[in-house]
Amino acid sequence: METLALETAGPVARLSLDRPDQRNAMSALLVAELGECLQQLEGDPQIRTIVLSGSGRGFCAGSDLSELAAMDAAGREAFEAESGRLARLIWNLETPVIAAVTGFAIGGGFTLATSCDIVVTAPDAKWSLPEVPIGLFPAWGIDSVVLRAGQARARRLCWGIDILDGQQAIEAGLADELADDPIAAAHELAQKLAALPPNPPQRSSATSLRPGRRRQATLRPIAISCNAATPPKPPPASSATARAGSHAADQRM
Repeated sequence: METLALETAGPVARLSLDRPDQRNAMSALLVAELGECLQQLEGDPQIRTIVLSGSGRGFCAGSDLSELAAMDAAGREAFEAESGRLARLIWNLETPVIAAVTGFAIGGGFTLATSCDIVVTAPDAKWSLPEVPIGLFPAWGIDSVVLRAGQARARRLCWGIDILDGQQAIEAGLADELADDPIAAAHELAQKLAALPPNPPQRSSATSLRPGRRRQATLRPIAISCNAATPPKPPPASSATARAGSHAADQRM
């Protein structure tokens, strides 16, 4: 894998977004590799829990705007559709996924984290959805924000006028646990989950409690071929817009 790092410790898999020089921004390759790897881990009977983290300074800075700027409209539509399917894939996994958020969770990184079963965040982690202020549509995966924070708070977050720290993310319902070392805390939680009895109590009954799971259960696994129906066309992203977006994200971090 070019964009991910995978380690296993008994029944726990640690999967890290591994593009630290790009602040773990989500390229098309990262989205495809992450979906494929998650499905492989789901099919491994030895893996009972997955910890998702980011290499380097933070969790994830969202979509790779430089790559998006180089795509045509059809390419951008396909990327957004694949990213949305990734969020639904995580939501529908039987294997619990714990997000360990350090540094920042911005844009698509924000919704990637909230799509997980449990979110552990550092107190100084910065959470924001900066798309609307820079002229883009809100990030894919907003359903998970609505389910966690409620419609009114999700609407305000989508406007991009708030930047939250870890404690505020907890208070908003976006994260579940505050820890100075989120990765270590996530591993501790993962070991506790892995120690629960196997099917069905741990892998089936617990995950069936997710809001909306029954509604989404018939969705097909993520398709790397990008051949499913796509969402409404986003506005064109020029190189200048991408640079402005990257600068805005830097300022927010």
